[in-house]
Amino acid sequence: MPTDREMNSFAADRGALIAFSTKEGPPPYSSKIQRAEAPNGPWKTVFETDASFTGGGQVVAGRVALIEYREPFQGGGAYSEDFTIIDLSTGATTAIDRFALSSATYHGGGGGPRRPVGSMVLGPDHVAWTRLIEGPGGSITGELRVASLGDPARAKIIGSPVEWISPLSVDAHRMLYVLGSKIEDQLRVLDLDTGADRAIARAAMPTDIQVTPFAGLDRALLSGDWAIWRDSPRAADGRLRAVNIASGVERTIDMGGSSCSEPSIGTRYVVWYCAVGVVGILDPNTLTPVATKPAGIGVAPEASDDALLWFDLSTNPRHVVLYRPK
Repeated sequence: MPTDREMNSFAADRGALIAFSTKEGPPPYSSKIQRAEAPNGPWKTVFETDASFTGGGQVVAGRVALIEYREPFQGGGAYSEDFTIIDLSTGATTAIDRFALSSATYHGGGGGPRRPVGSMVLGPDHVAWTRLIEGPGGSITGELRVASLGDPARAKIIGSPVEWISPLSVDAHRMLYVLGSKIEDQLRVLDLDTGADRAIARAAMPTDIQVTPFAGLDRALLSGDWAIWRDSPRAADGRLRAVNIASGVERTIDMGGSSCSEPSIGTRYVVWYCAVGVVGILDPNTLTPVATKPAGIGVAPEASDDALLWFDLSTNPRHVVLYRPK
């Protein structure tokens, strides 16, 4: 499908293409979600808003979780975020939560200590998100919540550290999240049925975070019973680390190149790409290479739903390709 220059990310939804667009420029913003049915569309607008999309963008079972970011004009760094779930067939919305921060919380210039940020993940039955709470002197606390999609108002608070907490993946029975402190980051799994909560991986905090990157636990995702993440610096030879959250078995997977992307995970594929055209594709349950790679994979392949997406840059405008074998 052809794309326009304002489309900045894409997803698959049961054989259809989904495009997320945000116009560049100062607030007020303008963003929309468009849908194109196979094989040739056309693009049709599903949802429009005066916010900028930030975080979320995860498509699961015909729905997408999005964070709508808004700034007041000349607000001095004040902003608000609305956590919203949108039905990709009808455009109907479900409000999950909202917070607003004053200009006192704004710390410009970079280089400061790590602080929590608003984030959101979606599963087939649950949604999880980090809500920010403003404290004295512009301090910020992140509060991790999880709720059933059937009753999102009855959210359960999982934790609220000052340093860092963020949901990473959620399915019908488990939530994967990262809990950070000034000493170490912990990758944790919460059993949504029993409430059991345990750490499955730990990484010490670097002495100087401006020089040494974080270990990458905050990039982990669930793939079946595996938590998987890139466990190497971006410019180095790529290496994936995987921990089976049921058995505790750990694996290291060579990504086959350097300057590798983060792995993206769908229901059918785990995929990443590296420099010099290297592409890796695994089965999401066994983490073994797929028997057959699609021919002619284009630029920046990504797993989404039960499909692969990539760009074809041989045309102008660029095309996005959806690969979904029967």
